[in-house]
Amino acid sequence: MTDREATVREAYGEAVLRIVEQIPRGSVTTYGAIADALFDEFGGGPRQVGSVMAREGAGMPWWRVVRADGSLPASHGEEARQAYLEEGTPRRVSGAVDLREAMWLPPTMIP
Repeated sequence: MTDREATVREAYGEAVLRIVEQIPRGSVTTYGAIADALFDEFGGGPRQVGSVMAREGAGMPWWRVVRADGSLPASHGEEARQAYLEEGTPRRVSGAVDLREAMWLPPTMIP
């Protein structure tokens, strides 16, 4: 990886984490919505956001970032369910987040 690539990767990661920090309690956004918000500046897609969250998201409210269908990977299930209960996040009977009620859209530009 070149120095420029490393710098862009770091800036992208910081931008993702800034968005995640802004998600209000009881709300969620999707990996794709974050990718869309950052696309004009960085490109990339939901998988890149997921990679950032896997590498650097431990100290973030990671449970507020879900798949496009409102679900999280099974490995996150129990911790996320507890956080959703504590925050009053709307959920469907299936256990997935109800995106119609809980969706928060990030700004398209992060200062």
